[in-house]
Amino acid sequence: MKQTSISDDAHYPEFCYNAAKHDEIFKNFRRYVVYRAIVESCTDEEGMDYLEVILNDYDFKITDAQWKDILLNDKLGNPIPCTYEFGNDVLTCSPMTLRYSKVFCDIVKLFDVNSLQTVTEVGVGYGGQCRILINALPIERYNLVDLPEALMLAEKFLTTLDTAGDIRYIDGTHLYNDLPCDLLISNYAFSELTKAVQKFYIDKIISKSKAGYMTWNYTAMKVYGGWREGYELEEILSMIPGSTTIPENPLISPGNCIIVWGFK
Repeated sequence: MKQTSISDDAHYPEFCYNAAKHDEIFKNFRRYVVYRAIVESCTDEEGMDYLEVILNDYDFKITDAQWKDILLNDKLGNPIPCTYEFGNDVLTCSPMTLRYSKVFCDIVKLFDVNSLQTVTEVGVGYGGQCRILINALPIERYNLVDLPEALMLAEKFLTTLDTAGDIRYIDGTHLYNDLPCDLLISNYAFSELTKAVQKFYIDKIISKSKAGYMTWNYTAMKVYGGWREGYELEEILSMIPGSTTIPENPLISPGNCIIVWGFK
């Protein structure tokens, strides 16, 4: 089968499958090199940048009770934590959890969250973003779309943490029906798909989404492992009516941006 994305290689799907099936791997899955290269890739410094944006630009404090629920993401997979000091406060957590928290803050700021009954996420990692959003917002259904092996791991993560809600695990390689939703999310994932898969998702999901938030990973898509098959940013914007870009803040890689539509 032809490779569909950067992560669709011989190693990442196999690792996700084994982590979902074997508790001894699942216990430490966020420390394995093969997984950190694809998902748990946020550096300590990037985590600090995310935290500074959260504290400076949003009405969201780490002393809020909601942080206790967010930090439960780090109970599983044994992520490598970092300790952040700011003022008299200290926070110890995975930098990836701070990335998910910053995306949560963006969504609350940009969209009418009370209208987001159905959310679809393309490229789901281990389900950490899903868990934060479905616990904090009045979402009725959350669709997770990815490779089947990645979905297996996300389901194990979410069910182990007793995540409540209607969560649907949808094999992105066999998507037969349209998937309409109120909000489409894809962070560092859609831009890494091949052109054929991007077009398929635009037809089946994105064009059926009332609003969207997609972090465009420019550098990885331009040069990664010697291949480049996706659409250019300008082409994607022309294919999504009403879409525009906003800066990625903090900027993780030159050329990155966030594609949004249907915002307030």
